Amino acid sequence: MDLTDEQIKKLLKACRLNKREAQKELYRNYFTYAITVASRYSSDYDIAVEITNDAFLKIYSDLKNRVPRIDNTINSFKAWVRNTVFDTCMEYKAKWNTNEVIKSADTGKELPSYKFKTA
Repeated sequence: MDLTDEQIKKLLKACRLNKREAQKELYRNYFTYAITVASRYSSDYDIAVEITNDAFLKIYSDLKNRVPRIDNTINSFKAWVRNTVFDTCMEYKAKWNTNEVIKSADTGKELPSYKFKTA
């Protein structure tokens, strides 16, 4: 479902008030986009889902401090989602010192091979 600028503004306002239904709707509308970004940097779908969920938690908690551009709320918010997912991917990689295969989003070629260290 494509949201209009007014719909996304209302949805973000409701999310700032911690309305669970609004958060669920935001998740439904942007999950596919976020998982696509996460999948570019993770070769494992389950890890990409975990990264996406962590990114949404960051988005919900930081939403009160973020104000999308007035003239184009949709693209501004979408860019913020992309950046948050990317940052979460990099944090995840650093946290777990992953040696998982990470794909370059630009070339689609695999970067040096990494594997997870197990405790």
